[in-house]
Amino acid sequence: MSSTPPDPSAFDAEAYARAAAAALGLPLDPRHRPGVAANLRLAARMAAAVEGLPLAPADEPAPVFVAGRNAPG
Repeated sequence: MSSTPPDPSAFDAEAYARAAAAALGLPLDPRHRPGVAANLRLAARMAAAVEGLPLAPADEPAPVFVAGRNAPG
């Protein structure tokens, strides 16, 4: 893990949207690309914010959700 978060402005959301749609065999109407790219840029900014938070040795992961199981006590 790097000590500095990635730069979300360096992320080419349009190219990623085209490549991901092609890889998954999903049709992506050219009229929808701007909206898809905007959401991908937003997700990249949110991920960069989370990745930029330092973790201490005492930090614990959240419990895993399992449908139908009661929450711990």
